[in-house]
Amino acid sequence: MKSSTSMTMALASLMLTLPSHHAIASELDAHEHGSATLDIAIDNNTIEMKFESPAVNIVGFEYATEDQQQLLLIKQAKKNLSDFDTIFQLVGDVSCQTVESSANWVTEHEEGHEEGHEEGHEEGHEEGHDDHEADHDDHGEVAKAEHAEFIAEYRLECNQLNNLAAIDVNMFKFFPGIADLDVQVIYSEGQIKQELDVNNTRIKLGN
Repeated sequence: MKSSTSMTMALASLMLTLPSHHAIASELDAHEHGSATLDIAIDNNTIEMKFESPAVNIVGFEYATEDQQQLLLIKQAKKNLSDFDTIFQLVGDVSCQTVESSANWVTEHEEGHEEGHEEGHEEGHEEGHDDHEADHDDHGEVAKAEHAEFIAEYRLECNQLNNLAAIDVNMFKFFPGIADLDVQVIYSEGQIKQELDVNNTRIKLGN
């Protein structure tokens, strides 16, 4: 029981700390096109994964768009990324069911900008001058928000997860803009850090 509790705490710690770690990495490598990250936490019967990539790696651009062709590319990318069985293949005598999966196009200032837009509708013209100044500030934020990214998250419930030997990553076939994928795994055997590319697509768990 103690080992299970320790593992659960380690998983919680990983999921809390990794986003901040990659936030720092993305700040440093914001224009290092071709790089993406994948974090994996494996518990007794659960696999949780989080994938992050600059949008340019996925669809060839990373700015807000109203172009119908580009919007279709975003839609198709989200569809592919949210399909776990399309992007990944589990290796070993293990049975898993995807219980959660999502893929989203996000920008750094997107949420705050949307909130400000909604508040402007609610308050009407009572603060017209302030709204004008806010719009002026928003132009700066929009410029910063040009660099979008895709974030995909998955959660699987599994049987015989101790038989999982490796995970094959197929996303290089769908997204050739990804040159290297930095992988970090935490599981019962410890921690793994590995870099994948088109010629090396298997995460080896060492079982």
